[in-house]
Amino acid sequence: MKKKKILFVITYLELGGAQKQLLSIMKSLPKDEFEVFLAAGEKGFLKKDFLSVGGVSVFLIPELVRTVNPLLDILAFFKLYFYMKKNNFDIMHTHSPKASILARLAAYLAGVKNIIYTVHGWPFHKYMNIFSYYLYLFLEKVFANITSKIIVVSKADLDIGIKNRIACANKFQLIYYGVDIDQFENIFSQRISMIPKENLIITVSALKKQKGLDYFLQAAQIISKKHADAKFLIIGDGPKRSAIELKINNFGLQDRVVLKGWVDDLTEFYLKTKLMVVSSLWEGLPVAIIEAVLSGVAVVATDTGGVRDIIKDNRSGVIVDRADINSLAKASLDVLDNFKAWQDKIAANRNSIVFSEWSSEKMINQLHGLYSSFS
Repeated sequence: MKKKKILFVITYLELGGAQKQLLSIMKSLPKDEFEVFLAAGEKGFLKKDFLSVGGVSVFLIPELVRTVNPLLDILAFFKLYFYMKKNNFDIMHTHSPKASILARLAAYLAGVKNIIYTVHGWPFHKYMNIFSYYLYLFLEKVFANITSKIIVVSKADLDIGIKNRIACANKFQLIYYGVDIDQFENIFSQRISMIPKENLIITVSALKKQKGLDYFLQAAQIISKKHADAKFLIIGDGPKRSAIELKINNFGLQDRVVLKGWVDDLTEFYLKTKLMVVSSLWEGLPVAIIEAVLSGVAVVATDTGGVRDIIKDNRSGVIVDRADINSLAKASLDVLDNFKAWQDKIAANRNSIVFSEWSSEKMINQLHGLYSSFS
């Protein structure tokens, strides 16, 4: 049987949810059925991990960057186009907004028959100006016409896609992020026998505007006034690092907030934290939230839609309005002040979690089925 040639395209190889899932997919796809290729920008914490995946051909494109740059975008487009034309791919599967536009157009013009796009949160949202909002919405509708299947990672994004008539309903497919269930079951087992001692609060976040870290830091100020021993850990990195460091100093949080940088395995932090706080302004569905809930960590998260697929409000965490500092702080204080009661609620809630929904095996099986359905 002839192998299907599949090309994955993503902008950066950073340690984000989209990248972690793509890495898992590339490792797990049966190499006797698929010839796997990757095209990506050359930056990112996970670059070495992607380059080390066996049986995968990697094409790095320095011009493929996240910010809009007409010259670099044109160069990246033509590199993608000629790469696709040369290799005659059966399937092109793209991730991230910038890459999805350039790659889908290049694939269509290069004659790739099957074009897949995974939405890790729609690129249009209320925190952008109205011109940009409608431009991105328009582009999503136009490029949906040349897309064979649009994968969404949350019910909220599915609803947004259908409500905005980006494509007909049968063009969408919901496929949740998949994680190693056994790993997080093990963490939960350890947590219930070893209650965290410190008032440690973590957030896992790229340091960019989308993540709303100003609100996290302002909530940290409020929490610190009641809990003098509270410590805050920001796990992640990104373009706003210098600005975040300045804010930490301006808010007088130098002794309380630590910028940890990217961490590949978060097991240690899921074991010792009392709470995860996610202050995002817009999102798809953060993998870290899935991992935290399955680990038995209480989560306070802003209502970006997708979080409702995994967080059961007031049972496994608290969902608050976006950009609401006081609600973020109040919910966090409730968890710290009533930690034992929260642990009991979380343990009881685990009976209602369908763990198979969040397994890597299910995610891979769904994608394998999709890829195999294309001729």
